[in-house]
Amino acid sequence: MWRRILAGAAGITISFFGQTQPAHAHERWFVERGSHAGEGFAFDLTMGLVLAATVSLVFLAFVIERIGKSEKWRLRAEKLQRFLPGGAEWRVLAVLVGVMLIANALTGVFLAPNLIPEQSGLVPLTRIVQIIIGLLLISQIAFSLAGMLMLAALPLALLLFPLNLLVDYVFEFAALGLTFIFVGISSCPDWLLRRFVKGDPKRYSDLALTSARVGTGLTFAVLALNNKILNPDMALTFLDEYPLNFMTLIGFDSFSNAHFIFAAGVMELAIGLLLTMGVATRFIAAIVTGLLFTTLVILGPAELIGHLPIIGLALLFLYRGAGPYRLVPGRWSAPPIYRPAEQTA
Repeated sequence: MWRRILAGAAGITISFFGQTQPAHAHERWFVERGSHAGEGFAFDLTMGLVLAATVSLVFLAFVIERIGKSEKWRLRAEKLQRFLPGGAEWRVLAVLVGVMLIANALTGVFLAPNLIPEQSGLVPLTRIVQIIIGLLLISQIAFSLAGMLMLAALPLALLLFPLNLLVDYVFEFAALGLTFIFVGISSCPDWLLRRFVKGDPKRYSDLALTSARVGTGLTFAVLALNNKILNPDMALTFLDEYPLNFMTLIGFDSFSNAHFIFAAGVMELAIGLLLTMGVATRFIAAIVTGLLFTTLVILGPAELIGHLPIIGLALLFLYRGAGPYRLVPGRWSAPPIYRPAEQTA
């Protein structure tokens, strides 16, 4: 029943977005080339205030972690988990990633909306690979095989696209590949790897969550550095075409597009680092979820397909938190060592 419901929802979504034209999002999904080459940031009072606000966010995250607020949210999430089937979070994530990959294949892009293969000989292969992975994830018959194929898709992408474009997605898809391999071993066991796994498979569930969180955090950090802080060209051009700088609308007339891009970049970098460390993960995931759905409302369906995995990951972190492998204030947190029952008696 659970799989049929997810497969039906996936089919409806694919049918709808299969009729749309390929989107061109992040900033690079909507803008093909920049018009602000060589422009950078001039530090001023506004930049200083932006940095102060970002430091305040990081400080607040550590305070939330230190005072135990995250622990209260964890207990509430565990109450919810009692009413849902085991592994539900991974199945939802798998469907969202599968929908994106099949939609990519239908619209002729590979892995992301701005990665359009130009070598005609490999275009059929990119579509076949994405459809196979997508079907494996939606049907959920072999999470681990889907994860392996997702990792194998990265070298293929290196043959098709320059590294400065692909770097935005390497950590995301490498993390998803590892995550689904560990999910196939532990939370949603499939036939491919369980027979070869020795010991308690539950230990690999911790690795699945950690892979997803660290990969997502590094993805945000790379996006912030590559597309905003170190090279704001595309982001500034995006704001020329899509006037989303709302600060001027609320009375901050001196808050330029450059200020807006810098603020978005340092905030995204802070969010990425906090996710990577596992500090106040549910709090950070709530911020990410709010930002994603805000941009979805503003930019429409073109923003949705490419962000389906990130939406699924944000919901995963709201549901499961950081997991045991994380840096918490003052110490390193790791799960207990698994020992056979006869040794722990």
